[in-house]
Amino acid sequence: MSNLNLWQRTELKRLKQDMDALFDSLVSDFCSPIDLRLLQCAPQLQVRQEAEAVLVTANLPDLDPNSLTISLTGRALTVSGEKVEEIEGAGDLSLRRQSFSSTVYLSCPVHVDRVKARYVSGILRIVLPRIKAVSAVRVVVDKANHEEGTHE
Repeated sequence: MSNLNLWQRTELKRLKQDMDALFDSLVSDFCSPIDLRLLQCAPQLQVRQEAEAVLVTANLPDLDPNSLTISLTGRALTVSGEKVEEIEGAGDLSLRRQSFSSTVYLSCPVHVDRVKARYVSGILRIVLPRIKAVSAVRVVVDKANHEEGTHE
């Protein structure tokens, strides 16, 4: 353990700056700003709580609605899909595929059988109807027919 060297803050800061510069150069060489948003694999989902439902919206321009997948597991809502672009080069045509995924956790239970989603003009809108809170019910134990030592 005598060969253990402790890094100082300045060394860690320099390492972070070097890693940031390396990542920035890779991104600028291979990605446009639009591609960078998709590489983050997390389109922003806006969640709005209303009295009767939870509304989730996402800006997903230029997508085929058939490529969208919306799943609800417990209180985790996941939106995923794939953007396919045709790129014409020097006499050839190629496809570029970019997958994305984003998950939000809902603050309340919802009716899974009544969830509706709509994709219009690049905007995905999901309506998740809330399950109304059930009030507690008091159950009275019948003592009249109970004898000691017997079970029904």
